[in-house]
Amino acid sequence: MSSSLTQTLNAITATKLLVLSKQHADFKIHSEKIVASVADAKSARERVQMLLDGINSWQSTDKTSSSSSGTYLDNVKEFLVQAQHDPSISETILRQWELNLNNLLNTEKVKFEYAELFGRLLSEWIASSASFPEKASQDPNLTSSEETSFDDVELPLSDSDTFERVGRKEMHEQRVTFESLVFSAKEINTVALDAYLDKLFSPKEANRILLEMREDLDEFGKEKLFLRNSFKIRDLESTINSLLVADLLSNDKRGTLKEFLSNKTVLTEVADVLNMHLAALPSWSWIPEGSSTDAIAVEMRRQLNGKYRIYMDEEILQAIFLHWIGLQWAAKFKHWFNKFARSSAWKLPHKPLTKVENERRQYFLNEDPNDWKDREYSEFKSVDQLRHAEHMKSFFMSQLPESLEDGARPYDDGEGEENKTDKPSAVAIKQSLLHILVTECLFNTFLYNKFTVVRSDFSWFGPSLPHSSILATLKFFGVPDIWLTFFKKFLSAPIKFVADGPMATTQIRKRGTPMSHSLSDLFGEVVLFPMDFAVNQRANGLFLYRIHDDFWWWNKESQPCVEAWQEMNNFARIVGLEFNNEKTGSVSVGEPLHPDLPVGTIKWGLLKFEETGQFVIDQSLVDAHIEELKLQLKACNHSVFAWVQAYNKYMTSLVNNFGSPPACCSGQRHVDMVISTLQRIQLALFPEHGGSVIDYLATVIQERFGVHDIPAGWFMWPIAMGGLEVKSPFISQLCLREGLPEDPKQVFDTALEAEKEGYTMSQESWDNGTTTRPYTENKSLRNEPFLSYEEYIQNREQRRYLWLQAYQDLTTMPLEHGVQLSSEMVAELGKLSDELSKLTGTGGISGTYYSMTPYWRWIVACFGEGILKKWGGLEVVRPGTLPVGMVEVWQTRKVRWEQ
Repeated sequence: MSSSLTQTLNAITATKLLVLSKQHADFKIHSEKIVASVADAKSARERVQMLLDGINSWQSTDKTSSSSSGTYLDNVKEFLVQAQHDPSISETILRQWELNLNNLLNTEKVKFEYAELFGRLLSEWIASSASFPEKASQDPNLTSSEETSFDDVELPLSDSDTFERVGRKEMHEQRVTFESLVFSAKEINTVALDAYLDKLFSPKEANRILLEMREDLDEFGKEKLFLRNSFKIRDLESTINSLLVADLLSNDKRGTLKEFLSNKTVLTEVADVLNMHLAALPSWSWIPEGSSTDAIAVEMRRQLNGKYRIYMDEEILQAIFLHWIGLQWAAKFKHWFNKFARSSAWKLPHKPLTKVENERRQYFLNEDPNDWKDREYSEFKSVDQLRHAEHMKSFFMSQLPESLEDGARPYDDGEGEENKTDKPSAVAIKQSLLHILVTECLFNTFLYNKFTVVRSDFSWFGPSLPHSSILATLKFFGVPDIWLTFFKKFLSAPIKFVADGPMATTQIRKRGTPMSHSLSDLFGEVVLFPMDFAVNQRANGLFLYRIHDDFWWWNKESQPCVEAWQEMNNFARIVGLEFNNEKTGSVSVGEPLHPDLPVGTIKWGLLKFEETGQFVIDQSLVDAHIEELKLQLKACNHSVFAWVQAYNKYMTSLVNNFGSPPACCSGQRHVDMVISTLQRIQLALFPEHGGSVIDYLATVIQERFGVHDIPAGWFMWPIAMGGLEVKSPFISQLCLREGLPEDPKQVFDTALEAEKEGYTMSQESWDNGTTTRPYTENKSLRNEPFLSYEEYIQNREQRRYLWLQAYQDLTTMPLEHGVQLSSEMVAELGKLSDELSKLTGTGGISGTYYSMTPYWRWIVACFGEGILKKWGGLEVVRPGTLPVGMVEVWQTRKVRWEQ
């Protein structure tokens, strides 16, 4: 966020809080006058009249007051006229009106009190020593806490520089490892690599595509990229939007990029400068001539899993220029890699049926073999077709965009960044991998009683990737020399650590790729594509599920998994990479583990895969995270808002790493396991409050601000409505549980019974002549009996639609279960203003019951009664009076984990 925008938001916030404070003070004076006048009244009717006049006179001056009570006040005004003449208006009725009006007055008082509390909480957050820090402070005397490790999800926690400073020992250790890799070249045998690639792509169809690819890349690099694809405003906008998704630039620089997008004049000037850079590509350098520095500053950012990543703090125009180049080349390579994968050179995991097998199935079952030939499917008809499509969509060259507009896919989803495309998020893809794996295990153990899965990744892949491997592979595929020279300059960046201060030493990178650059994604995928193809060839079409350098593969037979592993080791040796032993392992279900497979635990997030074929939560890792979360929450005690933000993000990340939300393949058992673990976490975090985060926060607010007897719903209520918006992980799980099957395997039992019934019906129809026998030139078929059941069930994964249905049922996400709302609560929802409904976000608390997510319906049903009792409606404070915009801006910033 730019400094000007920060100043504007600070000014708006200060103004709103000042106006709110003045309104509260005015209301106190006004209400005291009303109370004093009422005390002198001589009758109930007179007291009601004074209360009514006082409330109406306040609402006439308060432009932000709600009109939801207006109808009642208007009615009471008319009823008082009636009471002057109609004896049926008794003292009892008048006293009830008096009570109701006093309640309205008290409700207005409470709304102001909680608006003031909200303002004090926000001021507390603003007053914290560094609400917008970019750099972490350094303290060499700090030591490490026990390392906690999410498997691959690395989620920063908070902006605050008062976070507990842990992990200092790990930071030093990881920096030493990083420097030992990137500042020492690893030369590989490029002759051997060329020979390996020549042999790999020597088959006729693969070689034909390779030659076409080389010709196209040569032309693209020498002409098209400089002419037709030079910077235009539209392309620049796409590039900036994509760069904003990447976790590369500081928050200030991200704010500047957003301002670029809103100013066409600035975009035009930027495009002109970048076109000049492109025209002068041969003379490009990381450090422009005349620069006051000789290196690009780099910083270490701690991730939630205890790992550190090293980011470059490069100049904005440089970042745009490099990102655009990376996206252009990435889209071009994606096009050609897709051609390989969709050609006959790419093996599929099943053997095609022989001519005789096709004839028999066509004759007896009326199956058209053409239905299973195409590799592009408008409608899936078999499990294998679905597998191939899902693999291509999410796991094949997943880091490369289809086009400039498609943009790069981030390694992890940025915090607070709204997914503005219809592309699945990074977390969603990792979740889908888990769902596919669990379903595959259920499927194969049900049909074949065995299943083998292997998982691995490369150790320090980004920092350790040899430059010689990158450049040799790019050259093999046909990238022209002008670009090889540029890419070598990009890789050989001069860097120095900002933490070392003004005396930092400048060093040249000799290995590895910089973090969060589109060119780095390109180089990684280009180097790994030959490995994908090699595994496909050697393991006869085995699907390699890959996200970056994270590899998963499985099969009902262990031998294809062994073949894949051996080929991957051969490839790693040639390109100069090493596998990460901590993340390498294999499990066999239903049979002993093959001796040639790697021994080790298979983990996904905080789950570990057991020989039973089920994922369970690794409670030892949970214990480590409990201690880490205690430290981080303790460090947030300077601000309730900062504490809640940290709590919400950490708990969300924990739940994601528990494999939630689960697909139907996981069943209710998985949700019950997550709920039980969450309960244990809460009890460990808040032992003095019975495990209740609400009771803990209530104690903090009472001690700090003197406010007590706060309804539980206020803590869960949306910030836009004046609450704290503490997220409940329990409700999210309970909303899912009812939509999950008790026993996921039952879907296969049902499919098997349907298959048997289908065979019996087909056989009976054939034998009794009710099925018209198709013409066939194969005379021997005409006198043969109907297919045996064994032949009928062959090729289930390629030809039987009912098994596809069962498979899809298990990979489907469950429908969320929503509780019902009372008619009174539905009526209260209808009173909410459209403005307020928009502020709570899509699916949030709104005037339309069906537009709300099950989570928020549950919150309203569970806690709404307490809100109504306290505030007389669902609005804790008046819409528009609170500076919620400032809170939302802070929540959507790219946050940095404190060192």
